[in-house]
Amino acid sequence: MKSVSRDLKVALQKKLVFVGGKGGVGKTVVSQAIAQCLADENKKTLWVTFEDPTRPQGERIHVSKNLWHVNCEASLAFEEYIGLKIGVPRLTKIFLQNKVMRYLSKASPGIHELVLLGKVWYERQFFDRVIIDMPSTGYGLAMFQSTANFARLFSGGPIHHDAEAMLETFRDPEQTSHVIVSLPEEMPLVESLELQDYLLNLFPKNPPTFIVNRRFPSSKRDGEETAEFNPGTATDLPHSWENPLADSALDYARKREILEVHNLRLWKDQNLQFAELLMVPPPSQFGHEDVIISALCEQIRAKEYT
Repeated sequence: MKSVSRDLKVALQKKLVFVGGKGGVGKTVVSQAIAQCLADENKKTLWVTFEDPTRPQGERIHVSKNLWHVNCEASLAFEEYIGLKIGVPRLTKIFLQNKVMRYLSKASPGIHELVLLGKVWYERQFFDRVIIDMPSTGYGLAMFQSTANFARLFSGGPIHHDAEAMLETFRDPEQTSHVIVSLPEEMPLVESLELQDYLLNLFPKNPPTFIVNRRFPSSKRDGEETAEFNPGTATDLPHSWENPLADSALDYARKREILEVHNLRLWKDQNLQFAELLMVPPPSQFGHEDVIISALCEQIRAKEYT
């Protein structure tokens, strides 16, 4: 399926921004950097993670002037949802203590994913932007699919109504954008195209936006072109590839750049537009993720993605 993604600047103007992709591509830090950058632009912003085991369940903190973070947890989101529907605290408590309801809240297929996305959908009314760090590809898609299943399963009632309203918001390109993050490596690039197909199947009028993360800085001199990489035969390889092992730091940089250009043809052949974020060297001391986030924010601002 060939398509052109929307520009990242346009995507970040939407109320809800879902950031997804293969595990290990940097979704969390990219989504956090986007949230921080929007907050710096005086947008009241919520950054959402789902059941992050490194953070307290349901944690909600005020990070900075315009930035909040919530770590959504399913059982707490379920209780909040029931409370909103019943509206009477004492009846809500009695309802939640019912053994059948406690069982359904944990065992009902899809309810876990439905209430997590429902929490995001509910919170959007209180913020200018909500940036969502989605789980890796498979589970992230399962969350959307579970919501669609609930909308079909129930022919009426509040769950059907809410599931349909959520899907309508998620498929609306005026309210929601879907951002796919990848590394300039073959496997995540291919999986990103597969994720695009699934998202277009669910939200056909809302094409995703693409980001290639950790792009290696260019080693080219002014006016120098990047050598082409043709893996057909040894004689097709550029001079730098006659020896597969790098013989210097500069040679490594040139080899990596050539390979990344070659890999990104997987997207360019699909006529995809994509934003690029350069690799940020890890900080020398453990626990200084804020250094990486600040560096990514600078890139986002410098390239006017917001």
